[in-house]
Amino acid sequence: MSYIFIIIIVLAVLGVLLFAHRVSQKDKLKRKIKAQSKRMLHRADEIWEIAEGTGSLIHAPDIIEALMDYYIFQIRRREEILSMDDSDDLIHAAEAFKSKHSPDNIKNELKNDHEINQAKRLFSRTSKVLRTALTNKLISGQSCISMRNALKRRILDLQVDAYERLGDAAGTRNDPAVATNFYKFAKKLLIESDLKFEGKNQRVRDITEKTQTLFGNTVEDQLTRGLSKENDKTDEHGIPKSVEVMQGNKKNF
Repeated sequence: MSYIFIIIIVLAVLGVLLFAHRVSQKDKLKRKIKAQSKRMLHRADEIWEIAEGTGSLIHAPDIIEALMDYYIFQIRRREEILSMDDSDDLIHAAEAFKSKHSPDNIKNELKNDHEINQAKRLFSRTSKVLRTALTNKLISGQSCISMRNALKRRILDLQVDAYERLGDAAGTRNDPAVATNFYKFAKKLLIESDLKFEGKNQRVRDITEKTQTLFGNTVEDQLTRGLSKENDKTDEHGIPKSVEVMQGNKKNF
């Protein structure tokens, strides 16, 4: 009888342990699902942030639509693993965001290296998201290539314009060395870019002409200043005004 009692106790303990293990596994699974859901939402928020930043630098409705479609894809995946009350609202907001993209809100000038680097990092992140969207078959391969090339062209234009403006500003300050460096950066970007588009070579020639004109004006200014100083020393007939200069000239003969 005691053996039966012991067996019953052992079975009861095993039952409790098994039940506790199952409860623990369920809790662990719930925590895992919640953590996964949280990561998906975080990723979706990153995509939204990228879409906002990209939309402020380029007017490309197809890119914005692709980004927001990927955002919606993330929200729906989250809903599949864990039903959330805000899913429909988030999807509706993403659909509305697509129609808000307007060329009137596009920033067309980058002022310095900091802004240029920020734009480059943003477009790089956008390009990666587009590749992931392609992997998930949200966009076609041709569309992905076209959109990524549009990003490359836009960041190229923004950089070249920025460096050209900085060169112009340095030229206005009569600092040809600094101006030349900025123009050199601008030309280097154009020449080394693998993008082919109409007007590319002409743009390089135009910037080269600015450099030549800049140094031409610098030389001319130096000659003008030299001539002005010379005019101060002579009269209208070219005769030195200073007696000392005249005496010095006589000694030279």
